[in-house]
Amino acid sequence: MTTLRVALIQQDTVWQDPAANLAKARGFVAQAARAGARVAVFPELFTLGFTMAPEPFAEPLPGPTSEALAALSREFGLYLVGSVVEAHAPHPRNAAFVTGPDGALLAAYRKIHPFSYGEEHRHYSGGEDCPLFQVDGIPCGLQICYDLRFPEPFRALAAQGAEVVFVPANWPARRIAAWSTLLAARAIENQMAVCGANRVGQDALELDYPGASALCDAFGEVIAQGDATEGLVVGDIDLGALRAWRARFPALRDRRVEVYSALERKFN
Repeated sequence: MTTLRVALIQQDTVWQDPAANLAKARGFVAQAARAGARVAVFPELFTLGFTMAPEPFAEPLPGPTSEALAALSREFGLYLVGSVVEAHAPHPRNAAFVTGPDGALLAAYRKIHPFSYGEEHRHYSGGEDCPLFQVDGIPCGLQICYDLRFPEPFRALAAQGAEVVFVPANWPARRIAAWSTLLAARAIENQMAVCGANRVGQDALELDYPGASALCDAFGEVIAQGDATEGLVVGDIDLGALRAWRARFPALRDRRVEVYSALERKFN
């Protein structure tokens, strides 16, 4: 496959109401299927919103939410990216997952960087790994929202061969310039496609979310971008161009990992 069509779901999430949000999910997935998408990506914690009261909603992974998306994957023949409050001690984890067209749970990723500015670190435990998974043979990875500010996990995914990274998010309007800039930066520096799915609307904390979901190619160019409207942002990733660029300009080979390690030991 040389082209991958991705649908980013700009959902106006119903606050802490999993049933209502899962009821909306089927309509979004049906739209994505009609648009010819192979992958559809929901925003961060799409059944709840970015809650700092996660314990009542914690569930295993696999569990009810992943199984609900698995059923939709089977029904519509799509790969789906969702996220959930995963039961864990001492705190739950903010976890993203991928279901395949056959309903299998293909990967689970736990947000490495809880958003301490918003006190997420007081309510969620951070993850420790960046798993790779395949979408029709295309190596892909996951990150979540605030992870976008940290280049290291993206570089770890690139080192494993990831060509596409999906980023579910609840990124507020007041910092949306950083969102757009960082999506492009992570794509450029790793010569990968980066696909960020952000919610729209307002949550119970009166934070405004402007959408601006975007697909950036390996040059950092925006393939498709949303406004503040609920719905889908659909674009095609040209894997042939991505691979040709990596082969023609193999910048990652010029990395000097031993120097970076020495600098980290010196200054940390």
